[in-house]
Amino acid sequence: MKISLSKLLLMVVAVVAVACSSEVDSDSPNFKESIEKVSIAVPTAADSRTTIDPDGMTTRWATGDKLAVWAKNSAGDYVLSGAQFMMHHYSKEFDYAFFDAYIPAMAEGEYTYYLSYPMPKTVNRTEVTYSVAQTQSGIYDGKYDIMLAEVPAVAEALSSSATTLNTVMRHQMHAVKITIPEGRNLYDGRFYRLEITFPEGSGVVGDITFDVANPEAKPTYSNLSNVVTVESAEGFDTGSEIWVFVLPGSVDGDVSYRVRGERRHSNVATYSLSKEFVKGHITPINMAIPTIYPYYSAAIITVEQNNLGEEYNTVRVYDANGGLLGEYPRNDKGVYIVDYEGEFDCDQYDNTSWRVEFDSEHAIVSSYVAMGDMTDYTSHNYTTDVPYLFFEDFSTITDYSRDIVTGAQGTTTTAYDLSSYGLRSGWTGARTGGSAGTALRVGGRVDEVVLGTTRTYGRLDSPALSGIKSGVKIAVKVSFNYSGGRDGSSKYSPWAKIGYHTTAGNIAGHTTTFSDSWSTNGVDMEVDITPIEVTTSWSSITQEATFVFSDFTNAHRLAWVVTGTGRSYSITNGNNWIYLDNIKVQIAN
Repeated sequence: MKISLSKLLLMVVAVVAVACSSEVDSDSPNFKESIEKVSIAVPTAADSRTTIDPDGMTTRWATGDKLAVWAKNSAGDYVLSGAQFMMHHYSKEFDYAFFDAYIPAMAEGEYTYYLSYPMPKTVNRTEVTYSVAQTQSGIYDGKYDIMLAEVPAVAEALSSSATTLNTVMRHQMHAVKITIPEGRNLYDGRFYRLEITFPEGSGVVGDITFDVANPEAKPTYSNLSNVVTVESAEGFDTGSEIWVFVLPGSVDGDVSYRVRGERRHSNVATYSLSKEFVKGHITPINMAIPTIYPYYSAAIITVEQNNLGEEYNTVRVYDANGGLLGEYPRNDKGVYIVDYEGEFDCDQYDNTSWRVEFDSEHAIVSSYVAMGDMTDYTSHNYTTDVPYLFFEDFSTITDYSRDIVTGAQGTTTTAYDLSSYGLRSGWTGARTGGSAGTALRVGGRVDEVVLGTTRTYGRLDSPALSGIKSGVKIAVKVSFNYSGGRDGSSKYSPWAKIGYHTTAGNIAGHTTTFSDSWSTNGVDMEVDITPIEVTTSWSSITQEATFVFSDFTNAHRLAWVVTGTGRSYSITNGNNWIYLDNIKVQIAN
């Protein structure tokens, strides 16, 4: 039982007022406004209960049931109007149910009481409105078992001693009790949804409005529907009992129904019904469940591994033309089903790729599923992973070399768009090269003369990390494989750093003359990549580095800057490079 904050404050005020004054008159208005706990006793007639007994027909009050109570004094004023009373216990003989409430103290005298169950959706003086939902659970649900006091009860003011209200609560709804007999579940499996369509205009569910002061008056209906859906996480099978509450009224015509299992519907069954749904009555029905619907095609996509770095919330599936096929909240199984019931031609999706989009708190990323040759009316199974925030393994790269190994005067630092060499748009590089389907390298150079050392810097810049949502700043974890290579003087070794920036377009390398100090060009932050093993081989990229960068946005790009380090103190030169492969970027939680 819950007491509202306003009522609790009134109780406190009343207690304080009594404690602080010894001259409070019991007839004063302030005394009458105090809050007190009161109790009523309602006779437990056979049809005035709300939960189903094991016999499947008898009902009874349940602890926590709530009544709405009206109290009208001798002057015709309502001192209670839909006040909430909660069922607390039964009498020893189970012939009365006791309900308690906290209410303003009632003046002495005789009152007329009206009752309804459960608490209504709305109250307008003595008019109450209840909703009988279109979607129900299939259990005997007290919130649809609407009852009104058959006659008003006349009794004294309520007090802490239980006041008996001699009336009977009468059921106002009609209940349909559906049973699935042995051997009549032709669906041949458990189902989780039952859809019943009554004749057009039947209006079996919706809102119903009563006048509690005139319970025999005909109620009014609104927001009606002729369709009822029963859904249950546990499901139904042979022997199950399914309860459906409907509004009283006449049904005359064809009633159709079908069921749905985990993925598939049954055929539709139809029968003729001419029936008066009388309030307070139960209609028992033995229902045969129809056979499974034969025309069904499905693409079942299972998500196996999450590489993003944080959990996704939503999955969207798009066809090759960008059409949205389905949107699904994340589930624990990681299984998402795009299905079709009815005659459907799957050939339109043959040998295409569907895009699977994963929406997380900070990012939106996509993977692609190759559909292959899809057969009609068949379930097709596919797997995919939640991709990295960014990933590149250079599997699409072609053989090329731009200024990475040159002669003595080879200090060119021009940058190029690398999409011409099989990479996605946004990759740019200066002094780079590639081995088809294998890896990429970034090179630098050292030229040494008597006056000092000239260092030429190559660089590689990634596309912007567009998977990050707009307006979001996050930390990212960057990992990659690398090793080094060189030619010319062995006095020089590859020297590389990684950083990031927000500069768009091709970004050239640069040269420093007669300087041994490290220099970067347009990189916001850089970290040394060490050590770099010199392997001079595309097929031996064995080292791994991991860095965490903060405050990344969807405008940020990664950058690798490379030159050579060391001095020979002679007139000589050397080219140095690093190999890069398997670049992975994740959200760093």
